[in-house]
Amino acid sequence: MNPVDRREACLIQAAACREQAAADPLNHDHWIDEAIRWLELAHAPATQLVVTIDPRPSKPVRTTAA
Repeated sequence: MNPVDRREACLIQAAACREQAAADPLNHDHWIDEAIRWLELAHAPATQLVVTIDPRPSKPVRTTAA
């Protein structure tokens, strides 16, 4: 998933949570908190994982975050 798709998906989730907050007054605060969490994820930098695989089976797989 590219960063734009990821961001858009998070924004859609945030909007759904805001709608749920309006429809569910008893749990309004919960849904607003969820919406905020999705908005924070939408604006957080996307992290990528770089995996280096050695074709020799005796070597362990090394992973690093980029």
